[in-house]
Amino acid sequence: MAERMTGGEAVVRALAEHGVDVAFGIPGVHTLALYDALIDSPIRHILGRHEQGVGFMADGYARASGKPGVALVITGPGVTNVATAVGEAYTDSSPVLVVASAEDQRWAGKMMGHYHDIRDQTEAIRPVTASQAQATAVGEIAPAIDAAFARMATSRPRPVYVEIPRDILEAEAEITFPDPVVADRPGPLAEQIIAAVDDIAKAQRVVIIAGGGAATADAGDGITAIAEQLGAPVIVSQTGKGVIPEDHRYSLGNLWSQDNPVDTLLRKADLVLVFGTKLGGAETEDGAMRLPAGMIRVDIDPEEVERNYRPSRAIVADARKTAGSLAEALAATGVNKDGWCPEEITSARAKALETAFGGENAEYVAALRRAIPRDGILVNDTTVMSYAAAKHFPAYAPRTFLVPAGYLTLGFSMPAAIGAKIAQPDKVVVSIVGDGGFQFTMQELATAKQFGIGLPIVIFNDSTYTAVKMDQAVRYDRRYIAVDLENPDFLKLADAYGVPGVRASSPAELETAIVEASARTVPTIIDTPISWSY
Repeated sequence: MAERMTGGEAVVRALAEHGVDVAFGIPGVHTLALYDALIDSPIRHILGRHEQGVGFMADGYARASGKPGVALVITGPGVTNVATAVGEAYTDSSPVLVVASAEDQRWAGKMMGHYHDIRDQTEAIRPVTASQAQATAVGEIAPAIDAAFARMATSRPRPVYVEIPRDILEAEAEITFPDPVVADRPGPLAEQIIAAVDDIAKAQRVVIIAGGGAATADAGDGITAIAEQLGAPVIVSQTGKGVIPEDHRYSLGNLWSQDNPVDTLLRKADLVLVFGTKLGGAETEDGAMRLPAGMIRVDIDPEEVERNYRPSRAIVADARKTAGSLAEALAATGVNKDGWCPEEITSARAKALETAFGGENAEYVAALRRAIPRDGILVNDTTVMSYAAAKHFPAYAPRTFLVPAGYLTLGFSMPAAIGAKIAQPDKVVVSIVGDGGFQFTMQELATAKQFGIGLPIVIFNDSTYTAVKMDQAVRYDRRYIAVDLENPDFLKLADAYGVPGVRASSPAELETAIVEASARTVPTIIDTPISWSY
């Protein structure tokens, strides 16, 4: 049945019909019709302080929940501000829907001096989104949003963009809503599973490598079953942490490095199963990871399945469905292998940890792990302590170790943690960030306070852009420039925002501070002085 409504009402109705219960945004004069419709809707709105923070919140919500995060932004600067956060979601395969207003159609692209003029807004966001749509009539809004959700549901989860001119948001029309598309990702073909089982049966020793695509697809059960059937150790990327619990007897965690004990083990394999990872430059040390000729790669993205390393067999399909089908087929055909004994895997993992990056501050990472429950969520920033956590912080479930791994954006952690906590209000969520990165988005502390987000925010503070300084030390003979910071007093900053602030000067103090902060209904700043060797 057709209903008469404004474009703004059509946006809100379409979002609600797709199960959206929370949206992150900042209103402006171009989006007032949309925001007026939110007042009478069941959708909760979280008001950010900057569109970059809004985008990170939507991303954190998506990563923690598995559902698309929604960001609502205004024309021009709203779009360009959110683009950095959207770029992080794009490189890390996180489903975020950006709904943006645009200038009235009659003025679009003409640069005639209207507010938020921009020459081509869609082109500005295109490089960091998987699809872009422009609604030029009220009746086009719901189909555009429906198509955006279908895109996120059926293929690699990445940000999508829907743009609606201000005059369309404010106009009224008789419209009908399409039934939401019931969409799903494709599974493997039966013949692909048969061929993969045959490859595995011929192999002597198999290793599994799992990435973020396996984690977001919830492929852990199938991958774990395969590992146990074949005696196959599992190596994960940063974004793949938690695919298999890192205290599982076949887990090698994110501990591969060239010529270390995990690498030694990997080189004994004659077949590798790769689920949902591009085997990227950072994870493989620019291709230094030596993989056997026998390689079965599973990826939802046909462009990704042969990136960096060419497989002997490629399966373009959902990682969960493929791992599950493969596990069932191996069990049904009785393909079992001794592979590696658990003791050998445990030994390789322990020895690799001894030399893994970040060992000098591993006690702080251990304190984090003790303070955060097994199902709690650690949200990382682009900071040296997060690099250490990737190695030394064991994750036990997918969506519990969130990290900006692709774009490596500073300032991701705190707003993403706000989004994660809203998605998982009953879980402990902890943000860790460097003193430099914190100041990229520290204004979102006000958002956490306003909406009662009980969030420990651990600032590892050495008054330096540490990673850059380390590189200057190694590559430029300690010729330092533009890396040392004059920081505010973070405890006084917490007081200014009306939230608790404490200083943790040891791992034990950090553990206590996180436990106490996790029980609060407001954010807590935990200033943690730390040092690194250069």
